[in-house]
Amino acid sequence: MAAPVPPLKPRHYAKPAGLVRRTHRDASRDELRARGLRTALTQELLEARPSQPRLVSTAEGAFARLLLTIPSYAVEAPELAAIYAGLLRTLPKPTALVVLTHESVAATIASWLKKARRRKGDVIVTAPDHLVFSVWAEDGYCASAEGAHTYLVEPYAFPRYGDGLIAELVSNATDLRKSQAPLYFQGGNVLIGDDFFFIGADYPAESLAYVGDVLAPAPGESPADLVRRLYSEYLDTGRRLIYVGSTVPVPAERVRKIAVDGEPWTEVLHAGNDKGTAQPIFHIDMFVTLAGRGPTGAYRALVGDPAMAADFMGERVRPHAMREAFDSIAAGLGRLGFEVTRNPMPLVYVDDPEVRERFWYFATANNALVSVSPRDGDHVWLPTYAYGEWTSLAPVDRRNQEIWEAMGFTAHLLPDCHPLASALGAVHCVKKYLARR
Repeated sequence: MAAPVPPLKPRHYAKPAGLVRRTHRDASRDELRARGLRTALTQELLEARPSQPRLVSTAEGAFARLLLTIPSYAVEAPELAAIYAGLLRTLPKPTALVVLTHESVAATIASWLKKARRRKGDVIVTAPDHLVFSVWAEDGYCASAEGAHTYLVEPYAFPRYGDGLIAELVSNATDLRKSQAPLYFQGGNVLIGDDFFFIGADYPAESLAYVGDVLAPAPGESPADLVRRLYSEYLDTGRRLIYVGSTVPVPAERVRKIAVDGEPWTEVLHAGNDKGTAQPIFHIDMFVTLAGRGPTGAYRALVGDPAMAADFMGERVRPHAMREAFDSIAAGLGRLGFEVTRNPMPLVYVDDPEVRERFWYFATANNALVSVSPRDGDHVWLPTYAYGEWTSLAPVDRRNQEIWEAMGFTAHLLPDCHPLASALGAVHCVKKYLARR
């Protein structure tokens, strides 16, 4: 007997015009290989880069400087503006901000900063209104430091919108520098601890497509060893690199037919996943959160658990929640010596009656901001989701808050993050750490 179709749940907010899913126009593996065949990237073509780069940590140290990219559509959409207001209001006042926005809304951004009583040293960088860029400030680069300089290290290719120009716009207007690596990565698939950094396993696999066309191994060096070495040389020479992925099969995105209230609909499952992926969500920052070292000295990592969330909501875990893949990643990190805590991460959906589409996504609290600081205390900025058709998520929101508070963190709860999560992101995706204290 087939399981009953869940009830209709239309979005409880106006769909923000201009906001697209985080995977919008990302290159496929075949496209990445084609780019490598068209262009022979050599060291001479790359801009100057740090010789001993060190990635800015995902968790270690109080925030010193953040980058936000706030396009005009995010200013004009009340649902997104509310998230930014909550973030600006609760960020520590010593945190310096660099905000890239459109010329037409720069005055509004200035008023936001003033209302939030931000510091006078914040910088607003403007882009022409005809340049299309997204709210996803995290992805187009990694931030690495050397000495007094911070570099926005760009991948070989980043095709999403005009986001590939953000590093240029920001570095031209500030003291930030930029460089480029002949590798494939996106910032949301990189998490940085104290003496290690994670990269989601899909990106090394995609970078292997460059070997032979763009990259040449040293004598006796395997292609896999070459890619691992170059990630360290271009991103962080001092930390240990760990690939994160599932050892059990992960399904690719698919669309299937369903009936809702007797009418034919379609639903999207496993959104953002390519064929052959090792990741249950396309970026690891959606389901893994770093939390510093615990009392035992082991590094703490939270891994989202859809089955735990289903229990809190009084439901059975759905087959397309991919619980086995998340369990596999949690077990793998445990074997590597991490102190793994599972936290509830519910699989939810939004209905669009106009096109009769149901879209499944994770209401993730893992996509959070974390600050571990002996001097300033430990803080976390958590997305929340118990709103509109999803008030049943209140126990999940509470449990995520309790988990962090039990570790000694002060939790700052951000307003309704469904608009971001349904576009496959949340608060960690809309900023870039540029420096820590």
